[in-house]
Amino acid sequence: MKRLLLILTALLLTFGFVFASPQQEEETPEKLVYITPSWGAPSEELVAAFEAQTGIKVEVSTMKDEDLKNKVMQAAGGKVNPADVIFVGISHFGTFGASGILSPLDGLAPQSLFDRVSGADFFEMDGATYAVPLYQQMVMVDYDKTSLEKIGMTAEDIQTWDDFDDAAVKMKAEGIYEYPLAFAVRHWSWYLIALSQGSTLFGPDGDPTFDDPSDPAYDAYKRLIGWYEKGLISPERLTSPNAHPSFWAGQAAFHQAWQGSLAIANNPEKSKTAPNTDYLVLPEEHYTWSLPAGLGISSYTKYPKAALQFIEFMLTEDAQMHGYEGNGMFPAEKSVFKSIGDQGLIDGWDAMSEQANYVVPLPYNTPWFGEFETELKDSLLRVARGEVEVEKSIADLAAFTRALQKEYE
Repeated sequence: MKRLLLILTALLLTFGFVFASPQQEEETPEKLVYITPSWGAPSEELVAAFEAQTGIKVEVSTMKDEDLKNKVMQAAGGKVNPADVIFVGISHFGTFGASGILSPLDGLAPQSLFDRVSGADFFEMDGATYAVPLYQQMVMVDYDKTSLEKIGMTAEDIQTWDDFDDAAVKMKAEGIYEYPLAFAVRHWSWYLIALSQGSTLFGPDGDPTFDDPSDPAYDAYKRLIGWYEKGLISPERLTSPNAHPSFWAGQAAFHQAWQGSLAIANNPEKSKTAPNTDYLVLPEEHYTWSLPAGLGISSYTKYPKAALQFIEFMLTEDAQMHGYEGNGMFPAEKSVFKSIGDQGLIDGWDAMSEQANYVVPLPYNTPWFGEFETELKDSLLRVARGEVEVEKSIADLAAFTRALQKEYE
């Protein structure tokens, strides 16, 4: 039933956009509105440069990721325009795409634009593309090399998650760190452990496999909770999941990070771990996933061509380098990515290249995955707070997921 309603909503929004679009040439707007989390925002200098080139002002509205999601979905429900250009994190793509709030870009954006970037297929749903990739973001782990040296280890000694656990426990026992792991009790941490152990979380038909005790994801769920119970993860992470600042402040040895995180971690102006941070190729089967983001155009904007101009501007070298140097976001624009590689500016290239051989997809382009993630986050917190046992939480999550998937059939 939910799937039928979403399809009908998408059709209404699409046809409404088509019928409302004037046949005459689009007017140049005085201003475009762009909503984004802080890490997707251009600098004031870039905004000024776009205005100088086009005569169009851009109002950049930065907000927390969850607030952005709520704003966009409220707009979809009310059939109003949340902004002309919308930051589309992959975690929200299935929800946004199914709601009809994003305008299909096929026909508006030339194929040459998609050819310039990596990862356009991540933003495809039912044969249409709804966002132009802004950055690539393979999920990784980075670590402070001096931390392992203090306990007589190197990265080569961490071949399994048991090795990883042992290193963290030893650092805590020896008083090197109070909380050696800059991780959070959240969905991404579970994915990281589960995928690297060889789980896919879901079968080919989308049915959950993680509730099978023989599936590595089952053990991964227990392991993550175990880290918290052993005091390897700070209690602050239950209410404030962003663990990045604690690692950069030199308060942890290992950090759940991303492709490009060393641009911050090895910058002495931003991180106390500089210049001693490196990537750790994930243990065991090594697999990970990707969390790219793109820029989409609202179905309700009056200025789709101008919005596309801004998106194209965000793929220029200056804009792409701002994202990389400021927030460690690897450029989606292929020529810019190649350029920084050719210049030797990509720290940790060898480990990154090895990790890139082990990337698997998660079903972000389905309408149910966003609701699954919300329930997953809540279920992990309930276990960490002692409200429910691990085994029951996993069983309840699987039952919730199967029921949710049926609603969208």
